[in-house]
Amino acid sequence: MKKITCMLAALALALVFALPALAAPKTMLMDEAGLLSFSEAIALDLKLMALAEKYQCDTVVVTVESAGGAVLKKLMDERYYGSDYGQDGRDCLMLMIDKEKQSWRLATWGDMEAIDGAGLEFLNQRLYDDLFEGDDYAALNTFADWCERFHAQYVQIGVPYREGFMPPLDSVVPAVLARDPDSLSLLVDEANLLGGAEAAALEAKLQELSDKWDNDIVIVTVNTIGKATPMDFADDWFDYGGYGRGENYDGVLLLINMDERDWWISTCGYSIFAFTDAGIEFLGKRLIADGLSDGDYATAFDGFADWCDKFFERAETGKPFDKSSLPKTFGDVGALMIFAFGGGIVIAWIVTKGMKGKLKTVQKKQAAADYVRPGSLQVVYANEQFLYKNVVRKKKETSSSGGGGSSAHRSSSGRSHGGGGGKF
Repeated sequence: MKKITCMLAALALALVFALPALAAPKTMLMDEAGLLSFSEAIALDLKLMALAEKYQCDTVVVTVESAGGAVLKKLMDERYYGSDYGQDGRDCLMLMIDKEKQSWRLATWGDMEAIDGAGLEFLNQRLYDDLFEGDDYAALNTFADWCERFHAQYVQIGVPYREGFMPPLDSVVPAVLARDPDSLSLLVDEANLLGGAEAAALEAKLQELSDKWDNDIVIVTVNTIGKATPMDFADDWFDYGGYGRGENYDGVLLLINMDERDWWISTCGYSIFAFTDAGIEFLGKRLIADGLSDGDYATAFDGFADWCDKFFERAETGKPFDKSSLPKTFGDVGALMIFAFGGGIVIAWIVTKGMKGKLKTVQKKQAAADYVRPGSLQVVYANEQFLYKNVVRKKKETSSSGGGGSSAHRSSSGRSHGGGGGKF
């Protein structure tokens, strides 16, 4: 009995130490050489995880500062067999990069029918053309896109890569992560623009408003987006980050890129309707007016959240804020009043000054009779009789401002997005 008790205690202890390791999340990118910025690494890792989830095959990228005297093949085997990479039959594609020697190696394990020898040769050539040429993030992002393309072709037509058998790139829809509310953060302040208390208060507000309108309201700040456009970066962060509620992925994301001083608002699902092009332009002006350009980020972001609340409230009426119905702010009304008052004074002064100038040759008379020429006025009989009136009515043409509404485009995931942005 004592032996059994000891064995059970040892087993329990082993489980206690094993559970943290089992619960540790698996990452598809290990950038030990630091080739990517923090935001680039997150974006690429999300893309690779989505790829693994969709096709049940892990696509792993590992960068090392230096392999030393070791052979990359040996290092890759150690990483693969010493980890839980691979699904089903432990299917896995791994790319390992040696930063010091600027070399790399591709290898596969398990049943990799979608990417055979010809596919690996093709991918190797693409890396040779792009890697270490100035934008490693773009090169690795393209690598992930090609892997997606290979898997999609095999699923669609059952044929791995061969010359002449590749489908058009726009026929492939990249994978996106499934929504996980417990792991989503509606505020990602990578650029550290907010203090701890400010960030906590803002995230709570974003969560409250997101739940109120059943649309994710997200704010992301980064130091750089590399060579990506603000539109593409914001759309991809929204899609591959698992944001968006319901079957249409309803939500809005504000991106702040400190490197180029860009702001961009990306909309998806219902938010495309709620935030028109004119409305997004208005929000950009409000962000700047509220302190975005002056470094008062907490006030600017808090104001953005408040405006999102107003925009969703207006959209519920069926008529969102648009070109001819944008909300009026105190500053707009005050400026209009000052302009009208000042303009009236100036016009009145000009008119009276002109009238006064015409009277310079007129001499003042002492009596009213002096203004009448003798014998010029003789009234014998006076009579007024109304005969008829003739009124012609003409329709007054009304002018229309035209335009309005929301424009949309396709993101790399294949989803439809609206949006707009500018500089601050």
